[in-house]
Amino acid sequence: MLTLAYNHPAIPAQERRLQQFIVDNAPILAFNAIATSHGDITYIQLQNLFNHQLAQWWTLPHDNPQPANQYEASYWSLIQTLNGISDYQLMGDRFIQHKVATISCYLLNIGPCPQIATINRP
Repeated sequence: MLTLAYNHPAIPAQERRLQQFIVDNAPILAFNAIATSHGDITYIQLQNLFNHQLAQWWTLPHDNPQPANQYEASYWSLIQTLNGISDYQLMGDRFIQHKVATISCYLLNIGPCPQIATINRP
């Protein structure tokens, strides 16, 4: 009989649903954040999108405050960044534009993983 030296624990169904939420919503938010920073959509539309995503998040059962991986942490970092700025900052502040673009490119799988501060799930 063969015994595995390492048995990767199964991911609970609850955590899989949370991760699927992130995979489904992060690219949409990232694309819209870039579009807003370029003036293609309004900041109000972007706010409505991330408020809608947060409302959906709160309907999911979760008890672990820690993101499951760097991708999820980047998603929450983008949400936090967008929530804490105004429209003119997103379209006029180069530092904020760079931060949003860097995180967004990673979430769209077209850029490297950004260095972000430790963040918790809401």
